[in-house]
Amino acid sequence: MKARPDSVRRTRDLLRAAVLRGDFVDGTLPGESELVGSYSVSRGIVREVLTLLRDEGLIARTQGVGTHVVAPTAHRRPDDIKAAAELESGNLFSGRLRLTSFDSTVISAPGAASRALEVTTGTPCLRVDYAAGTINGDVDVAATNYVLFPEAQRLIDTPFVVDWYAYLSDAGVKIGGSDFTVSAVLSDETLASVLRTTEGAPLLLLEQTVRDMSGRIFNYVIAHARPDRLRVVSHSVRGAATFDRTSVPERGERSNRIR
Repeated sequence: MKARPDSVRRTRDLLRAAVLRGDFVDGTLPGESELVGSYSVSRGIVREVLTLLRDEGLIARTQGVGTHVVAPTAHRRPDDIKAAAELESGNLFSGRLRLTSFDSTVISAPGAASRALEVTTGTPCLRVDYAAGTINGDVDVAATNYVLFPEAQRLIDTPFVVDWYAYLSDAGVKIGGSDFTVSAVLSDETLASVLRTTEGAPLLLLEQTVRDMSGRIFNYVIAHARPDRLRVVSHSVRGAATFDRTSVPERGERSNRIR
């Protein structure tokens, strides 16, 4: 009996990782019998694990249909998030996200934003507020950007689809580098409403400053993301070994094993 909680935990962790990693290309999980054989556990443990994943909002179970992934997570590499180089349109979300709200207004930079942008409080800037989510109605991220001129004017004259870095690229704004921090916070009433989650749910707090080619900060952003909708994927090698990033399998692809 004492082994059961550990078996549930281990099986839950493995199956959750598979769901978040995108192992189920069509979004359909194997049946209970197959999971029992694959994870070498009892049917009771499989059912308990599936209930836990359902309660987390990762999967949905429909009688007579099966078990499906509710919403695939967005996979981002640290280099993509940092925007250390100019990014191509669509390479972060690959069309997976849709805008759920958008507001663009010229304001006087408030104190904290002006300090992050290294300008005087009250300096004109463009505030871009947006939320984006999956086409099935989930919301993954809510972000507020403060952008200095002249970059701000270029953004005003450019349509914004959903990918912030593609937005900058489409506006002809080149990125020289950025500083990025990630921390954890709990959702308050306002964030819970925007991100369509529960009050008190854990969120990722993303804070970033983006620099132009000369090193000047022109963009400061505060964003909140649902951790069940975002994974950060990193690949590294030791020493002088070379590594081809294009060989890294994306979500749903199978890696090539070295034999």
